Order: sequence, then structure tokens, then C-alpha cells
Amino acid sequence: MPVTDTLDPLEELIAEIAKIQESIIGELRERRARLSRELAGVDAELAEWTGEPRAEAKAPGAAAVEAAAHRKVTLAELMAELEGAPEKTLNIRKAHLDAKVIKALAKANPGLLKLGGKGSWPTVTLLARAAGKKAKAEGSQQEIFPDM
Repeated sequence: MPVTDTLDPLEELIAEIAKIQESIIGELRERRARLSRELAGVDAELAEWTGEPRAEAKAPGAAAVEAAAHRKVTLAELMAELEGAPEKTLNIRKAHLDAKVIKALAKANPGLLKLGGKGSWPTVTLLARAAGKKAKAEGSQQEIFPDM
């Protein structure tokens, strides 16, 4: 059994676990925000009844809210999105993708993904030769390993 056959399911499981983990984290953050709003309402009601000024809590900044909105995708999901994109390229910010995750995926897969763009508008492109590699991987064992 080639090593790549065992790594693909393992990578998929790791990616699936990461996706579930991010989903849970997102749900907990939403719950915390909802509870914070409810607590602010309770504080306002207490202040009204007691006549004491209420302590104002800071709302999360725009940067924190924006950072939570970025999607963390797996390599397979990213490749599927790039296949459907014009010129097989996506603007990372416009697609609401997490730039750190995309950069890590591109660094780990230089034959598949290429980072581009200028300044604060980075892009990611699915390389043409990656499609050829995928086609070869789906071929027969004789096509992949002609010496055998």
C-alpha cells in the first residue's frame, strides 16, 4: 500500500476534526455574544431599579467580529471552490477565507496552490499542473508506476 493512500484519509480526518472544532468555537462565540447582550439588559434593568449607574462593558471590536467571520476550509474544499472560480483564482478576502489557513495550505502544497495578489488583497490560484497530477493519481497503477 503506497504511503499516499494512507495519508489522504488521515488528512481528511484531521481536516474534518479541525472543521468541527472551528464550528464549535464559532457556536460558543455566538453564545457568548448573545449572553453578553442579555447580561447588559439585566444590568440596565438593575440600574433602573436601584438607581445606581450601570457599568458599561465594552463590545467586541470590529476586528474581532471580522476575524471570526473568516471561513477555515480544508484543502479539498478549497480546491473545489477554485475549480469553479474564474481562472481558478479566488480573492481570499472577498471569499471570506482565513488568510492564515490559506497561506499554510499553499506552503504545504506548492505544486497545487499559488499565492498572489497585492497588499491587503491576496489571491490563491489552483495551478494547472495540479489538475494533471490529480488525473494521473486517478489512473491505473500501471499508469502511475510504469516500472512495475
